[in-house]
Amino acid sequence: MCKGFGSTLIGPALQWYINLPIRSFSSFAGLSDKFVEKFASSRSLEKTSDVVYDILQHREEPLRDYIARFNQEKVAVPECSIPTAISAFKRGILPDGGLYRELTMYPCKTMEDVLSRAWAQVKWEEDVASRAKAQPK
Repeated sequence: MCKGFGSTLIGPALQWYINLPIRSFSSFAGLSDKFVEKFASSRSLEKTSDVVYDILQHREEPLRDYIARFNQEKVAVPECSIPTAISAFKRGILPDGGLYRELTMYPCKTMEDVLSRAWAQVKWEEDVASRAKAQPK
């Protein structure tokens, strides 16, 4: 079993295995224990749904960018429930914006509804900005 172990490794783990002195371990259990001891901290941890509450819209960040950032982070969380996603999205947007007010007054039951309202707000914000640029001063 020890001989086949090396064929499952890549990168630094493979280099570590190649550099082991011959007959360093008398059993696969010994090799396995040493491997886990060496590389356990390298394992990437699965994100929990709590991390979506850390996604906050920055003061000067357009809503469009926040939506993209939120969605990118949310898809990396395998067990993120709909109520958690909705709550975290609302908590993350700026409280002085129209979207926050609307989501507070008219709560959503689905993330699709939240995003539909968010994209409507993006359209409105971008239209207002476009008109402001077009107005002569």
